[in-house]
Amino acid sequence: MTRAAPTTFSIRCYCSAVSLQADAPPTSVVHCHCGQCRRLSGAAFTTWVSFPRAALATGSHEALSAFRATPNVRRHFCRICGCHVFSEDARLPTILGVPAGALGDGSPELRPSAHYFVDHRAAWHALGDELPRFGGESGVEPSAASRNSR
Repeated sequence: MTRAAPTTFSIRCYCSAVSLQADAPPTSVVHCHCGQCRRLSGAAFTTWVSFPRAALATGSHEALSAFRATPNVRRHFCRICGCHVFSEDARLPTILGVPAGALGDGSPELRPSAHYFVDHRAAWHALGDELPRFGGESGVEPSAASRNSR
């Protein structure tokens, strides 16, 4: 008997003061290499898991705070531990982006589908997979040159 993949995802901050639940599978999983995402995660890139906004229910959220990172992007974080919990983008009003690291340990395996903003990636990081790559000034243009820069 094959076990169905769970459709409920637990999302929480480091100290568990903020928690959410997504009752639908992600719409996408991507790696973003833009400077803002690198600074946000403190890593070479951030892996984003996108969920339909309607599928997210807030559990514990008294410690949730937010700031406007750009005119379009609002980032939500725990004001106790500082952990980034989710982002919303005015250009994508039906989607919420969750850093993959905020998903609970029981989440099913996520498979990223692409790299974005590869022309902005950290100079010390080499891409070592065959996922499609997008770059250019917009970060989302097909990038043939980036495929060869491992």
